[in-house]
Amino acid sequence: MTAGGEPGGRQRRDAILKLLTESERLDVAELKDQFGVSEMTIRRDLAKLADDGVIRRVHGGAVRSERSPFETRTVQHAAEKRRIAQRAAALITSGETVGIDIGTTAHAVARALRDHSLVVVTNSVNVAVEFRDTPSRVMLLGGFLGSELSTVGSFATAALQRLHLSTLILGCGGLVSDRGLTYFDIEETEVRRAMMNIADRVVVVMDRSKCDHTETVVLASLAEVDVLVTDAEPPAQIRKACRHHGVQIILA
Repeated sequence: MTAGGEPGGRQRRDAILKLLTESERLDVAELKDQFGVSEMTIRRDLAKLADDGVIRRVHGGAVRSERSPFETRTVQHAAEKRRIAQRAAALITSGETVGIDIGTTAHAVARALRDHSLVVVTNSVNVAVEFRDTPSRVMLLGGFLGSELSTVGSFATAALQRLHLSTLILGCGGLVSDRGLTYFDIEETEVRRAMMNIADRVVVVMDRSKCDHTETVVLASLAEVDVLVTDAEPPAQIRKACRHHGVQIILA
């Protein structure tokens, strides 16, 4: 595998994006030394990130994109998310009551389900808008509006206690073998937990970059997951944990 290839190149580009959340500007020369690769490799990485719209190139380096955090995450690994979305959508049958959470990969699944006739329950304004002018009926949960255009708080969780979902499409911030699914926002995690509690089947959708990545809040153990749809085979420890808990892994 070459320095700019996958998956090493993708991991390096993810690391570059993380550095840009901590610094307003990154220089090619500094990145070359930090990652131990050539300037040409770093320039290719920055060109790819700029093409994806998640950074903006400047002379000698890069600065943050002007996109919102949700928009930035949406275009990260966009091709992988589309493949995952198609595989996850194939698991859904018209007529189901489906919960869809606020994650960008879950949002991609919503797009893939536009031709279905469903009852959709969501706390995502973005997901609700995807089903405008479709055969589906949408219940957008109430509550306080969060930074991700999501509804959070007791109004959202209380409404869920009166509902039932046949399938929940669930995203996450990270997945580790011993902790399970993790996320970075505790309020959004509480709504997701409430959706899990009323779902017959929990389908987790995530690209492989989330594997062995942990966030602040534990969202769910693998014992609470039925299906994992991802774009590449997870690391051995995660595969072992999935087998132990009976989680079906589907590769897109």
